[in-house]
Amino acid sequence: MALRPVGNCAALAGALLLAAGCAAAAVSGAPAPIGPTPLSVTAFTRLVDSMVLAPAFANAHWGVLIVDPTAGDTLYSRNAGKLFMPASNQKLLTGATALTLLGPDYRFRTQFSAAGRITNGALNGDLIVTGSGDPTFSDTMWNGDHRNAFRAMADSLLAHGVQHITGSLLRGSTPFPDNACGYGWELDDLDEAYGACVQDLFVNEGYTRVARARFPGDTVMTVVAIRDPRGAFFGALRSAFVERGVTMAGYVDTLRVASGTRLPPIFAMRSPPLSAIVKRMMKPSQNQVAELLYKTLGREKGGAGTADSARRVVERQLRAWGIDTLGFAVRDGSGMSRHDFIAPNTIIRVLDVMRRSEHFTLWYDALPIAGVDGTIASRMRGTPAQGNVHAKTGTVDKARSLSGYVTTTDGRLLEFSFLCNNFTTPNRAVEQVQDAILVSLAGRPRPTK
Repeated sequence: MALRPVGNCAALAGALLLAAGCAAAAVSGAPAPIGPTPLSVTAFTRLVDSMVLAPAFANAHWGVLIVDPTAGDTLYSRNAGKLFMPASNQKLLTGATALTLLGPDYRFRTQFSAAGRITNGALNGDLIVTGSGDPTFSDTMWNGDHRNAFRAMADSLLAHGVQHITGSLLRGSTPFPDNACGYGWELDDLDEAYGACVQDLFVNEGYTRVARARFPGDTVMTVVAIRDPRGAFFGALRSAFVERGVTMAGYVDTLRVASGTRLPPIFAMRSPPLSAIVKRMMKPSQNQVAELLYKTLGREKGGAGTADSARRVVERQLRAWGIDTLGFAVRDGSGMSRHDFIAPNTIIRVLDVMRRSEHFTLWYDALPIAGVDGTIASRMRGTPAQGNVHAKTGTVDKARSLSGYVTTTDGRLLEFSFLCNNFTTPNRAVEQVQDAILVSLAGRPRPTK
């Protein structure tokens, strides 16, 4: 089969398979379904080469690795051992390490303690809240309204006999003593919802909606990052107290840490299990969930809830999986850092470890699904890849990634990693190349030797 770039489609996607049809691709924004004729590995290699080596990507750095893990065959490899900025493909490392070391049933705990006795409906002293970085006090995890979580806290306090607090609302010691923002995050991102910094007490995935005037008489609701996560947490809790009738004589103080380490607990809020949290991280590529998981790994498995401790935990786990240290540089959990670097063969190794894990079904279902949900809900629709490809995206400036699993028509589960850096084409051009390759794989039997 002769393979070459076709017409104007090459400018948009690098190059598309001739059989896919340039007209269909231009109309739908995705390659048309391909017939069931199998390709040889040689022909498939020419197909992928024609895309990633197209003139539009002359300045780009592509890393591609596609393997059949059951057979142990490499179907395509380009720069598989080179380092790339992964963007949110970093979450694959964070999620896989968390599921392996913490387990799918792990839950975060937020403790409410009394610095005084509870008598006659009153807590005679301060109420202390000690957080562990629970990322689930959010609209998405509390029936569309994060305030429901804080109402539940107030209701629990009432159920334990506290209607009035004679003292103040204070926080306990933090498990995360280092910087709330990640190493190598861009300053321009910190006001954006996706760039919110994280603390032990955290609300609504780090963002809020504020009214902003565009011109006199017209306002819009703009989503912005919460700059003071603890303050937002205590503000939401105080509002729930007012709503539920819990009174307080003192004040809210997010700066002063309560003294004493053995204060008697009144009750604790436990998060949904890690299995649900990983899905919430993966599907929409939620950065703050990833960062809190990352620091939790440091606290639980590294002795300190710091980024440095977390880095050592993740690196140690990658080495335990047999991954060469030359294949990664870990600096955060989300991929927002410009100092994260991963090789495609590192990602494939992680994907394969999870394929063989007892948690694979959970892991596979947590990934975005092409044409169905998550960050690839609108991609590859109407093609054999729809509902088939399960993969994690990644986007920062000059970096676009997609890695995961695709199943061929003869039932072979393949693992793939596409990492593209340093391009000046639109992101969509990179996506169209990724999509075209996956549609080709999903719509045919596995390439043959």
